Amino acid sequence: MKKLIYLFIILFTLFYSNVTYTQNVDVREYYNEICGNTEWGGSIKPAKYKKNIKIFVAGNKSSELLEELEEIVDELNQLITTIDIIITEDKTDYNLLVYFGSPFKYMDFIKDHSDSERLENNWGLFAFYRSYNDRSEIVSSEVFVNTIDTKNTTQQKHLLREELTQSIGFPNDSYRYKNSIFQQKWTEVTEYSELDKTIIKMHYTL
Repeated sequence: MKKLIYLFIILFTLFYSNVTYTQNVDVREYYNEICGNTEWGGSIKPAKYKKNIKIFVAGNKSSELLEELEEIVDELNQLITTIDIIITEDKTDYNLLVYFGSPFKYMDFIKDHSDSERLENNWGLFAFYRSYNDRSEIVSSEVFVNTIDTKNTTQQKHLLREELTQSIGFPNDSYRYKNSIFQQKWTEVTEYSELDKTIIKMHYTL
């Protein structure tokens, strides 16, 4: 009987260790895939905000999307403890723009039509800009959500969560996990998976 118990303990330990190891490997690989690459191709140096994020919202602002933005910000503030994320109405002092509306009005707002083809063919886009002195620091971002061509509010909420999250240092998509906000194929996921939460925490504590 003692031998059987001893054998069970060994097998359980080996199994648990293997599961933990696999999970750790998956987290690290997924983190590297999302933060160390871009969805338009190529590896990059991971980057993040090192100062507080101030979000200014412009365009066609519906109450549902503003409420969703507040919820996303609350979730991110729970996951990220090194900086604070706030929504501001001060259009002279912000470092992350969220724009709801049509591609043309968005381009007019940012005074840049150089990326018009890509904007016209996408329902949502993001961009972030690094510090010249520290390439690991994001100093500003832009998020666009097309509220004209999307079919419903759920799609808009998905795009807002995905593009906003990517704009703060998670620039790549992946085919690995269907329930991830970073899934490459079109989904209508409107919440972070547990793995998403883990890599968000990881990125802002490394």
